Amino acid sequence: MSHRTLRFWQNSRRFTSLIAAVFFFATAVPAYAEYKPRNRKAASGYSRGGGSRGCPGSSDSDIPLTLLAPKTFVGKTTAKRPMLAFYMSDSQNVRFRLAEFISDKEVKTIGKPQEISAIAGINKLKLPTDYPELTAGKKYLWQITLYCEGGNPIIGRAEFDVVPQSFSKTRFSTIHESVKHYAENDLWYEALEEALKKTGDGKLSQSGSILLKELAQVEASINTETKYKIEIINKQIEYLQKISDIRL
Repeated sequence: MSHRTLRFWQNSRRFTSLIAAVFFFATAVPAYAEYKPRNRKAASGYSRGGGSRGCPGSSDSDIPLTLLAPKTFVGKTTAKRPMLAFYMSDSQNVRFRLAEFISDKEVKTIGKPQEISAIAGINKLKLPTDYPELTAGKKYLWQITLYCEGGNPIIGRAEFDVVPQSFSKTRFSTIHESVKHYAENDLWYEALEEALKKTGDGKLSQSGSILLKELAQVEASINTETKYKIEIINKQIEYLQKISDIRL
């Protein structure tokens, strides 16, 4: 057996084991969210790369910079100023950038990239007011860059569509109800914002943990369907699963 063939089978076995673990954890917790997006649109090449390995010599090597958002497909929101979330193992400065898709192969930067003081754990970033409001019907790209001393920068990217609101606003008696409502309507960014609404700095709620497990499950199924870059998306699924189990 050739080295290339052996490596393929090793990767395939690891991926099969990872899918099994994701499905086990997804069924081991109460189903509050039920994030099972329909009519998923594959992400472009802009967000398919950028796999994170962590900065050399940093404690973030186990779970590096990770965006808490769909990576293999385009997420959805109705918000003109959505909340964007990402995970950091250490408190470090990062750079935020926002861009709009002009075509499938071209984006233009919106506003000026901003330096952000990120904390260890879950970081919640509401689109700053010095950026223009987003427009329904357009697709955007958000990016977080972590600059490493003596190494290449770590870059995380995710794409999302701003869609028209197709339902009336509803008042919910519990956070679980609101998270479930937005998740069932494919609105990842609203669902995660609700799940993190009453959490402290860096913390992850139970609803947020469940959402991340369900996102990992969706990413795993897409990778199986489309033969996505196995190593890159395997790592994304692994990091989402680890973050979902953290209680900071």
